[in-house]
Amino acid sequence: MERLTRSIAQGDFASARELLRAHGHAGVNREPPAGPSGDVAPAALIEACPGEVRTIATPLGPLPYYHIRRTLTEAAPDGAEIGRDYSAVMRGARQRFSEDEALAASPGLCHAADGGPQDPLFMDTETCGLSGAAIFLVGLMQYADGDLVFEQYLARDYAEEPAILQAFADRYAPARVLVTFNGKRFDMSLIRERSAFHGIELPRRRTPHLDLLDESRKRWRRELPNCRLQTLERHLCHRRRVGDIPGAAIPDAYHRFVASGDARQMADILHHNLLDLLTMAQLVTAILTGTGPVGE
Repeated sequence: MERLTRSIAQGDFASARELLRAHGHAGVNREPPAGPSGDVAPAALIEACPGEVRTIATPLGPLPYYHIRRTLTEAAPDGAEIGRDYSAVMRGARQRFSEDEALAASPGLCHAADGGPQDPLFMDTETCGLSGAAIFLVGLMQYADGDLVFEQYLARDYAEEPAILQAFADRYAPARVLVTFNGKRFDMSLIRERSAFHGIELPRRRTPHLDLLDESRKRWRRELPNCRLQTLERHLCHRRRVGDIPGAAIPDAYHRFVASGDARQMADILHHNLLDLLTMAQLVTAILTGTGPVGE
């Protein structure tokens, strides 16, 4: 970490890129996901996913939702260096842009680089299906007090969707820049659609939005087989997920949780969401240091 910080401070971005390439972070992986059946006893939500029930005012009246907050150090102590790398790169990132890079950069990237590590608000959703489906989880990540902090708003059943959307709207209102992966086409589009359905008003101002899928395609689409998040994760973050629930399995796992109350697979979904957010921070770090993909 000290070598990375020193390289950035000295303007030695070639060394910084080599350090980022050399050190992958497998410590954020976990045991294989729990299956929906077997001899293991069902788990209550508070046991599988420690958090708290909160109540929030919505246009439909006060509604509860489940709130999980943890730092990267708490969630994956072996992966804490990712947060330190991100913070080191973000401090003064805009000043390190060349004139040509500044002119070519998207407005979202410029806004992210203009501030400090605490300014970007990263967001990722989990839904009950594809376009138009209900949202049951909004995951957020922001840098604070020397660590990456994750907050996840979970609807414990379908009726709590308005509560998590309102919680997101309240948190989104003061955000200086929003960072997503395919969020312009999917996450924010769906949030707007579902919020309108429930009568929830999102902030009217245009918050700068950095969509990392667009940035990744611009840089690496000719070098990689595709620009899916986990492909980028393998080639740029040098991490292959172990014990991760497949994205296609998440809706059915959530429906089983709502029907049964067994929260074992909810822990897997929350970890999947956390990994997606964490990879976004690493992609920002790679983009701002000019790090390119390497073979798996």
